[in-house]
Amino acid sequence: MVTAWRKGDQLRDPSALGAWLVRIAARHALTRRRRIGATLPLAPEHAERLAGAGAPSIDGIALRDALATLPPRMRAAVVLHYYADLTVEGVASALERSPNTIKSQLREGLVRLRRQLDVGDGTDA
Repeated sequence: MVTAWRKGDQLRDPSALGAWLVRIAARHALTRRRRIGATLPLAPEHAERLAGAGAPSIDGIALRDALATLPPRMRAAVVLHYYADLTVEGVASALERSPNTIKSQLREGLVRLRRQLDVGDGTDA
């Protein structure tokens, strides 16, 4: 938000405020990720201990661990589209990529997540 405040005069189209803010947040997140390096998945014994009231579910922890295995740009595309509910065009704008690149990253990201989580592709009968 500090960056948005400082660079507010650079916003050319006020109707694009949301995408502009997401782009700033995505850039900061990717920069931070590069600085701190890889994260380690939570050990199963710790995950079970956290499964109490108010804590994330085991499935949620597994999904976060699986998301951590995706390359940063692919993970950003998946999170922005499926968690932040941005359209493909919104994600493309936020990450400064083409919509086709985002579609490809989403498709590959879901394949990798399904494989990581040992979930079928949805085509099984």
